[in-house]
Amino acid sequence: MLMLLDGHAMVYRAWYAIKTPMTVRSTGQEVRGVYNFAQMLRRAIDTFRPDQLAITFDLPSPTFRHKLFPAYKAHRPEMPQELREQFPLVRRLVESFQIPIYELEGLEADDLLGTLSAQAEAEGIEVMILTGDTDVLQLVSPTVRVALQYRAGERIVFDQDKVAEKYGGLTPEQLIHLKALRGDPSDNIPG
Repeated sequence: MLMLLDGHAMVYRAWYAIKTPMTVRSTGQEVRGVYNFAQMLRRAIDTFRPDQLAITFDLPSPTFRHKLFPAYKAHRPEMPQELREQFPLVRRLVESFQIPIYELEGLEADDLLGTLSAQAEAEGIEVMILTGDTDVLQLVSPTVRVALQYRAGERIVFDQDKVAEKYGGLTPEQLIHLKALRGDPSDNIPG
């Protein structure tokens, strides 16, 4: 099984799951996102026992969505500087585990998750995607499952039946149409 990690979503969840700042005594650097990300990664590996791992990250540059719709994510608050400073540390941690990192100008981590899961699926490889983003549920298939991280220690694994249960009988493919009709307030997209 291939486990794909949504790096940005996981680091955000890790950061916000711990309310009290954690700092390195000698430097004063904030590390709660790094610490909790490492805990989440360890638990995921222990739980799912993947044969292979890969992680995707967003880059700070605009994506093709920003070019198509300039108001995309326009209302989101700026990332706290203390959190921003932890991403290089998380990258170093991931590199030390020799986990491949995927990121590409103009695309989001979600886009890369979709591409990697489709490639694995075409090769007959089972996929588990670990994320905190419900947009990724559209990728669920007979061989792709999504472990949706709600809090640091709480996740629900979605297969096709679980998606149908949560969304009133809709299939993962139909979630795309639902989002197009309803819009997505979290991304500032009108219906």
